[in-house]
Amino acid sequence: MESVPQPEEGRPEALLEAADPPGMAWWTVLGIVLVALLVGVVIVDGLESETYFYTVDAAVAQGAELPGRHVRVKGTVEPGSIVGADGELGRTFRIAENGKSLRVTYDRAMPDTFDENMEVVVQGVVTDDMVVVADEVLVKCPSRYEGNPPTAQDAPQASL
Repeated sequence: MESVPQPEEGRPEALLEAADPPGMAWWTVLGIVLVALLVGVVIVDGLESETYFYTVDAAVAQGAELPGRHVRVKGTVEPGSIVGADGELGRTFRIAENGKSLRVTYDRAMPDTFDENMEVVVQGVVTDDMVVVADEVLVKCPSRYEGNPPTAQDAPQASL
């Protein structure tokens, strides 16, 4: 039988060398580096897809900082500003709040409840001309769609 070499007295690194197979430290370092790179990619991707939320007046106040950003802007559709026919794609309109307004272009089907004086949230990229090129338009549901909860008196009566 072969004997296992014993580490020399006074050399603690010899114990570590005997316990770890050769090359194990290399794989551990490589694994740590790969995990760090993956975490970095996730963080950078999250920062690039960041969407800022503004009211119209706050968006206008941003001025030159806003073009090129992906934003969500809440405002009310200005009466008389809608260009485009119902049922057609490619509408433009203005949204306003607190005396400030922004022009919005949208090339998809509008929500059924979209109309003047409706509160909307538009999401898209702001151009250098301060126009929001929207990729989504959400209409806030008016309170007329909210009903009172049914009561026991409103329940249908079973016939005998």
